[in-house]
Amino acid sequence: MGTGRQGDDHPDEDREETDRPGREIGNDHRRVIEYLIDNEGWTYKLPKGGGYPRLCPADRNQPAIRVPKTGNTRGRAFSNWIAEVRRKGGHWPPERK
Repeated sequence: MGTGRQGDDHPDEDREETDRPGREIGNDHRRVIEYLIDNEGWTYKLPKGGGYPRLCPADRNQPAIRVPKTGNTRGRAFSNWIAEVRRKGGHWPPERK
């Protein structure tokens, strides 16, 4: 196991550990969360008990966002959740190339 020092075998150990979204949330929410984790430095925290998963913005001054467990993307719920992600500094959908 590395120590995170320069020249060590594991240079990524200095980054904060984050959980990865799984089957506890829907596919559309999972796709957004994976993009934010991989490209924008956000973190994802699984609940300790029976609560909701949390999505933490890269800007640590912003509060975490609750992730719905139902996965329903019809109606206004999903677009309202995306709007909250944007208010916290996230970008979705990704820009086209």
